[in-house]
Amino acid sequence: MKKIVALMKKDIKLLFRDKMAVFFTFVFPLIFAFIFGSIFSGDGGGSKALKVAVVDLDQTEQSQQFVKSIEDADEFTVTLATEEKAKDLVRRGKRVAYFILPKGFGEDYKGVFSGSPPEVLVGIDPSRTAEAGYLEGSLMKLGINRFEQAFSDPSAMIEQLDTSMAEIQQSDDIPAEWKSLLGDYLPKMKQLTEQELGDNSEFTFGGDGEANPMMPLKVTKQEEVVQRSGPKNAFSITIPQGVIWAIMGCVIGFAISLVQEKTLGTMNRLIVAPISRTQIVAGKALGCFMAQIAVVTLLFLVAYFILGVRFNLPKLVLAAVASGVCFVGLMMFFASLAKTERSVAGITNAFLVMMGMIGGAMIPLFVMPGWMQAISNFSPVKWAIVAFEGAIWRNFSYTEMMTPVLILLAIGVVAFILGTRMVKLEEA
Repeated sequence: MKKIVALMKKDIKLLFRDKMAVFFTFVFPLIFAFIFGSIFSGDGGGSKALKVAVVDLDQTEQSQQFVKSIEDADEFTVTLATEEKAKDLVRRGKRVAYFILPKGFGEDYKGVFSGSPPEVLVGIDPSRTAEAGYLEGSLMKLGINRFEQAFSDPSAMIEQLDTSMAEIQQSDDIPAEWKSLLGDYLPKMKQLTEQELGDNSEFTFGGDGEANPMMPLKVTKQEEVVQRSGPKNAFSITIPQGVIWAIMGCVIGFAISLVQEKTLGTMNRLIVAPISRTQIVAGKALGCFMAQIAVVTLLFLVAYFILGVRFNLPKLVLAAVASGVCFVGLMMFFASLAKTERSVAGITNAFLVMMGMIGGAMIPLFVMPGWMQAISNFSPVKWAIVAFEGAIWRNFSYTEMMTPVLILLAIGVVAFILGTRMVKLEEA
């Protein structure tokens, strides 16, 4: 064991003699995590479409038309759902809010001059007051469309006027003075409409209260307490990405080092020394593993004390060990494929950058399109990031942690076995 530790110390010392290698292994990942964390934590200076769930309980032509207007609006990204599913999505923080169109929405939507305004039930986290105001304003803007449609279609306007005049005369809730005023006003408007002289008429209708039909919509808010299980801040997302870049830097450095020792004859001198080939390979693997653990420890210390990232320590250790085993195996495999430092650097860089692109090291996994998320299952980078996220903000149970951990261990063991069998230690 002492010989293996001695070989590990030798590789660690060689690593720290190369200032550029130290920078890209320990410093660059911190810069990466900080810059991208700052980007993701900002609001981008502009408005974004809010993800909402829409429930149509009315299922009338008017309600379906209103749902279509919500889907077409730039302010919203819409998911059609049942009432139970919509509420569950909001409670779990998957959607900002839900809109429910209750039964009778279509009938009220048609009633421009009488009855009640169409009601929309809006469920939202009570702590998101800014979004609540934005949602209500956007809905009101869509609600105004019913007035535009009524005034732009003379036949629909006449139908509305006939219905409204009948309802007003039969209603006991409208004051007598209003009945008199409307009884004189609405027939004249109908006459003008029939003569196609009032297509663009503008008018106002006074009165307060919920039964005012001239309100675009009646928005009824329902507070939903969200179960918060997402990342606490943007750095919780970018720190795993930074860690992966640091680990990949270790892999590249040690793969080049192993090939370099073969080309310079160092491996031959080690072979003739009283050291077994197994000890040589184990020393190189242990050095790469300890370098990875060191950089992961450094990054998470900075993340905890400076960036406010919180994590489950036992699960984090589990993720770090599994990732270390995986990438040590990949290091050994890459080193076995090349005979020169240049070739091993090219192979390793190309593979790891490609795996990083599809595995979430550049773009967070959860914002990728569906087809990329499917492809990412073939990337060890994806499973390493999932393991670290499971310890930070995904709140994985130990059973859930086993999926990425076992995949990483399997990749590492298979790659290590292939690599050690393919490396010809006796060749300079």
